[in-house]
Amino acid sequence: MIGQGGYGKVYKCQLNNSDVAVKILDNQGDQGLIEYIKEMDVLEAMRHENLINLMGTCFKFRALVYEYLPNGSLEDCLKDRPRELTWEIRTRIVYEICTALRFLHSNKPKPLVHGDIKPHNVLLGANFKVKLADFGLCRYLTQGENSKAFHQTMHVSGSAGYIDPDYLGSGKVTPGVDVYSLGKTVVIILTGQHPPNVFREVHMAKRRGSFMSIVDPTVRDWPEDVVKTLARFALRSIKPDRDCSEFMGSFYRELEMILDGVDN
Repeated sequence: MIGQGGYGKVYKCQLNNSDVAVKILDNQGDQGLIEYIKEMDVLEAMRHENLINLMGTCFKFRALVYEYLPNGSLEDCLKDRPRELTWEIRTRIVYEICTALRFLHSNKPKPLVHGDIKPHNVLLGANFKVKLADFGLCRYLTQGENSKAFHQTMHVSGSAGYIDPDYLGSGKVTPGVDVYSLGKTVVIILTGQHPPNVFREVHMAKRRGSFMSIVDPTVRDWPEDVVKTLARFALRSIKPDRDCSEFMGSFYRELEMILDGVDN
């Protein structure tokens, strides 16, 4: 067994002489079945280099067979192997999460919101390549009267600490749900910690005039301009009036420029 959570257990197995990860969901009644079918349908329909690859299913045992990812989850890497995650790798991880979300949010004919972005659901393959996983809480959106896509629900779902307060209050699922939880994930990548209120830590650092004071001490030589880019995104991600498509696009381009400089 290589993983366990509220959903069930994950095992490392062999299929056709290749390593695979098999997730077997616990028997959780109707809700567990709904999440199983949703994940199966989404990952069978969508293919992207930063989404986990679903290789097979077994409905009888509620099993999902995925590609095996040797570096596990971002959460585990930050906890157990933080020194391996250089500033360049961490910045690329954020960039690749953004790439995956831009793909989902622009899906046709209906955009898709992941609904549960957090370090535990960001898996890392060879060279720490991002593979976004766990689509059991995702929602397809419909077009509203103001041309903004959303999904209205009476059943708010997500992981405690990562749920957008606007979503909690209104029950309206928009891309902002993912942007908020991405902002929190970015702060965790930046600091290496899960403080009770990560956004407050960033606000206080801004008031002190130095975002460098919150950076994970295991990371060497993190450029201040890159830290500022990540921290400012995190602060914008919690603004109620944020235009997600606009500033996500701007953030994506900033990361692209940073990484172009690293590669060259």
